Amino acid sequence: MPDAAAIVLAAGQSRRLGQPKQLVELEGEPLLRRAVRLAIGAGCAPVVVVLGACDRPCRAALAGLPPAPLRIVSNPDWAAGMSTSMRAGVHALEAAPGESTSSQPASVLILVCDQVRLTGSSLQRLLSAHTESRAPVTAARYAGRLGVPAIFRAELLPALAALTGDQGARLLLEQWAANATAVEMPEAAVELDTPEDLARLQ
Repeated sequence: MPDAAAIVLAAGQSRRLGQPKQLVELEGEPLLRRAVRLAIGAGCAPVVVVLGACDRPCRAALAGLPPAPLRIVSNPDWAAGMSTSMRAGVHALEAAPGESTSSQPASVLILVCDQVRLTGSSLQRLLSAHTESRAPVTAARYAGRLGVPAIFRAELLPALAALTGDQGARLLLEQWAANATAVEMPEAAVELDTPEDLARLQ
């Protein structure tokens, strides 16, 4: 497996859903905790979790997970758009003063917590494809286009940090589509955004 870190973007307010999707439970487990657990189980380290709108209850939902690979980051600017959370996550991976840059991950897996049908196997397939292809970008393909979960090689982290407004990884995925490795992942198309989605999930 590649030397991959993970960034779990979980700072939003879930306006369309009407409640924090991070805390919605699937089989008794909050979706945020589930996404982080899958990333840890896939061998990603560190796993950076970017929180914002419901910081305190989200931290409580992560209690008891292995502390070593986990880094929890607060994004006070979450309301300004997803790009601010991406930037906070990327900055959390940067080498601390005096730390060797050789300890930095070669690649970063970008995840959200509302793709309720993703499994550990989904992430393993993505990581394996990334290792085999050595492409700058390896991304799930569903609903006719590339999307997250997606893996970016470290040299693209500045581009992720330079995103603005409510732009997420999809903009870069579109720009790098010709050089990306795509992994068919129809399960990634199932998202939790609305009360109707929640009713189907339950």
